[in-house]
Order: sequence, then C-alpha cells, then structure tokens
Amino acid sequence: MLLKPKVTGMMQFASNSHNRASAAWRTFLRMLEYKCEREGTHYVPVNPRGTTKECAACSVSSDKPLWIREHSCPSFGFTADRDWNAAYNILVRGLKKADIGAGCSESTPVETALPTGTTTVPAKPVVEAGSPVLTARSA
Repeated sequence: MLLKPKVTGMMQFASNSHNRASAAWRTFLRMLEYKCEREGTHYVPVNPRGTTKECAACSVSSDKPLWIREHSCPSFGFTADRDWNAAYNILVRGLKKADIGAGCSESTPVETALPTGTTTVPAKPVVEAGSPVLTARSA
C-alpha cells in the first residue's frame, strides 16, 4: 500500500517548512524559464523585495501594513492598486536588468506610403508583407 504524504502537514513543522516552500518556488521558476526559452520570450529574474512599498511613479518608498491594498504616494500623490504598483515595479526592474531597448531610438523610422494631397487616410486593414491574408488576397 502506497501512502501519499499530506503537504499541509509537512508545512506545519517550523523546522523545515521554509525549505519545502522555497523548493517548490524554485521548481516553478525553473519551469517558467524553460517555457520562456521554448517560446522565444525573455525571462529575467528580479528581486521583488520592496516593490509593494515603492512608488511606481517616483520610486519613493513608504511603509504600510499588508492590509492596506491601495498604494498612495505621500510625496508624489500617485495612487494605484498595491498589486498593480508592485507588478509595474517588477516589470521596470526586469527591463532595466535585461537592458531591453538600449541603443534604440525612441521613435523607429518607418517608411509610409500615403496618397498625396489628402487630409484623411481611409481605414483599411494594415497587412504585413508575406502574411497569409496578403497571400490569399493576391491569389
């Protein structure tokens, strides 16, 4: 007879529960990194410490208890959901750490073909060259 361990019971022991919880978190992060690499996306681990207390608009940190669910910046006046504020701070840390967008100009030069002498542009769907829609239309 095979017995399945009760995870909640294992987590109740103070001596080793932290190790078990962090092992599960490391496993999740390893799987996330694998999936990102497989799909061709960026995986950048960042330290999330302090992101719920740091203002996403001005980076000033303010102490608040966990039960307060709205971030309100005392110096800038910015207000947002606390979880949204933390997620945005994590995104910014990841972009800085990965140095994504470095060396790129703010506006990418784009070549456009518009009719001359018109003030309006017709709202037609934009189709990329080589897309299945363009191939189907030209056939």
